[in-house]
Amino acid sequence: MTKKILWILFYIFIFFFLLNNSFSYLDPDLGWHLKVGESIIHEQSVPHINYYNYTLENTKWVDHEWLMDIIVFWIYQNLGYLWVNIFFVLIVLILLIVLHIFAIILLQNANLILIAPLYILGLLAMAPHLGVRMQEITLLFLLLLIIILHYYTKNKNFQLLFCLPILFYVWACSHAGFLIGIFILFFWVAIKLIEFKLYKYKNKLCFVNFSNILNLKQIIIFLLFVCVSILTTFFTPYKSGLYKFLYNMKNTFYLTHIQEWLPQYYFPFQYWQIIYLAVVITAIMLLFIYAVKQNKNKINLWDIFISLFFVFLTFKSKRHFPLLFIVSFPMLICFFKTQIITNSSRIITNISAKIIFIYLTAGLAIISLSQIITTNFSNNPFNSFCNKYPCKAVKFLKQNQQYDNFNIFNSYTWGGYLIWTYPEKKLFIDGRLPQYEFGEHTMLEEYFEFYDKNKIQNKLKQHNIKLVLLDIKTRKFRLNWFEKYFLDFDEDEINESANTNNLKDYLDNSNEWQIVYNDNISNIYVNRILSSSSQ
Repeated sequence: MTKKILWILFYIFIFFFLLNNSFSYLDPDLGWHLKVGESIIHEQSVPHINYYNYTLENTKWVDHEWLMDIIVFWIYQNLGYLWVNIFFVLIVLILLIVLHIFAIILLQNANLILIAPLYILGLLAMAPHLGVRMQEITLLFLLLLIIILHYYTKNKNFQLLFCLPILFYVWACSHAGFLIGIFILFFWVAIKLIEFKLYKYKNKLCFVNFSNILNLKQIIIFLLFVCVSILTTFFTPYKSGLYKFLYNMKNTFYLTHIQEWLPQYYFPFQYWQIIYLAVVITAIMLLFIYAVKQNKNKINLWDIFISLFFVFLTFKSKRHFPLLFIVSFPMLICFFKTQIITNSSRIITNISAKIIFIYLTAGLAIISLSQIITTNFSNNPFNSFCNKYPCKAVKFLKQNQQYDNFNIFNSYTWGGYLIWTYPEKKLFIDGRLPQYEFGEHTMLEEYFEFYDKNKIQNKLKQHNIKLVLLDIKTRKFRLNWFEKYFLDFDEDEINESANTNNLKDYLDNSNEWQIVYNDNISNIYVNRILSSSSQ
């Protein structure tokens, strides 16, 4: 009974932590997700043509998150923004509970002292990527895939594989992350084939766990289900167009120009992610050492190599961290259970269980209450984050209809917000198509050329831009002692670079442009010559 109370309190704490994190910001893409979801419901059809940008007007596009867009819009319209946040919080909470159950099955026992620290570390590290984010559904589907692979390996029962086609069909309708799922299927087959080949050397490779090896027939059966699963993704509303669209998004420029896609070694650093990465890498190294040198606890090749692969992906891009958390968690809890907790059991059992219960119960209750108190609840997020989005500027543009027909240049991160709050205005760019081909490069590269001081004037004329809605917020980075004294970073230099805005400097100093609106968030510029000639 004591354990159940602690677990209930622990998950209540996680719920309010996630809710607090979700309400702490407005995702830049939420606006366009809502608008597209609204369009699908009203038109009873998924979108095929882009109408939101004058730069890419009437081009084909694929909404690979159309099912999630419908669900989120329906919740937003009928239940309100609070329940949109609760919906995404529940996705992560269900994910963690399923992970917990999976841990109990793997280890026959998994106590709070073992799981809670990993959960908390993982949540702190994942927090920048959680909230009202469509990609959260990929985390849940990835976990379900990992569980299916585990049980097929353990029981060799092909009936479980009938879940795969259903999983991948729904996944392909919900998010492009299904592609990583397809990769994992083939990666798993490759590992199992390697195990099959290495089995004849099992006496020499005594540190490898061959207890769940599959024969060729079982691998072939699995491959057949893989093919069927992939085939189901061609029966989504976009059919083969889904793959064509995603293939055309292969340009990697965004990896070094969009904050959450940056590698781990790019500033600002995500320290909780770095700590978790260090834990995973250390655990893998120690597992090898214990297995090879001390002949303890044979290693599972699948757990090791899938974790290493996602360690690589996470170093390459911070956005991949939540995926690493999912795939590495089973390996980590097995490691801590066998190597850390067992050896420390005497110390733990000598502490009074009642004292632990009292302190944990009081601590979880107090922390949960503090999360509720500090949560910035809002029913209209588009009016609640005016310190980051151009609320007043949009109101000004709506009141001054003389600018309605002017081509606008807008900040990339405001595109989704504008699609929802200012739908009558066609934009230059938004978060749906940053990798779409435009000329000889991508739309995102075209956007960044407006901030190249040698190209600004030509770019404005090339697109016949008469109106500029510019983000002028000051970004202030505070370096910690480690970054100042060990990495030798210069705080002033970093802040100067972060706040350099060549486009703003050009518009402020050009005789062709005038400011018609400004506040501490945004400036609106109008081209004097082009606007007067069009009147």
